[in-house]
Amino acid sequence: MLTMQNIIVNGNDINNINAIIKQIKNLRRAMPDAFIEVVFTRNAVKSLLKDYPELNRIKELLDMNIKINACRNSLKEQNIDEDLIATDIGIGIVDAGVQEIVEKQLMGYAYLQL
Repeated sequence: MLTMQNIIVNGNDINNINAIIKQIKNLRRAMPDAFIEVVFTRNAVKSLLKDYPELNRIKELLDMNIKINACRNSLKEQNIDEDLIATDIGIGIVDAGVQEIVEKQLMGYAYLQL
């Protein structure tokens, strides 16, 4: 029997967003008590925009008690203003996705790259 698990997930390609969301939902169903944080990096941060056509799918993850963050460095790289991120629904912004992932791993989180 597993004890409480902490998992840090990285999604980095908007072209794979459907698979990323599906796998995160599968992870939640398989591990209902786990703390799951997802950091979207590279062009996947576009899926967190207020006007993203399928933002409701990201909201579903938030409703499943999954923490969602956008990487500030990726926002800059993609020329996306932070004000365009749907922070009003609970999406956070971290300075550097790589730093967030490494710090969580050092704290004992399992790492999953999607």
